[in-house]
Amino acid sequence: MKKFALVASVFATALTLQAHDEGHGPMLADTGKYGGLVSAVVAKAEAKLGPKAVLVHKSELVRSSDGTVRVYVYDKTMKQLELKSFDKAATATLGVKVKGKWKDTAFTLDQKDGAFLGKMPKPEAKPYNIDVTLKDGGKELLTAFDNLD
Repeated sequence: MKKFALVASVFATALTLQAHDEGHGPMLADTGKYGGLVSAVVAKAEAKLGPKAVLVHKSELVRSSDGTVRVYVYDKTMKQLELKSFDKAATATLGVKVKGKWKDTAFTLDQKDGAFLGKMPKPEAKPYNIDVTLKDGGKELLTAFDNLD
């Protein structure tokens, strides 16, 4: 019986680790230029496709200890994009599981110095997720950063 419990525990842990693997777009192995985390930018309508969503751009999330968040947007070769065609503000959502239920808190990121910049709310628990919705030429794009601490 102990063997079964151990096997079941290992299997459950493996499923949990794979549950949100690769996020809302293709898995990337790029390194951030500013020391942050790199994620795929996909059409928001394709976000549910996971790794099969078409890569539109790449983004980098840089967090400061005071809660300041910067999101840089790159082309597919990691060349930083000028943000002229993007809306001046992006919408970010901090998602965290509190007492077994997901709680989302929205905050705004404004264009400044070639990035989207804002102050994230203090997470109530860890790990947490940050999803960012950008508009480029009227097209809604999504980039997601999961399991942050």
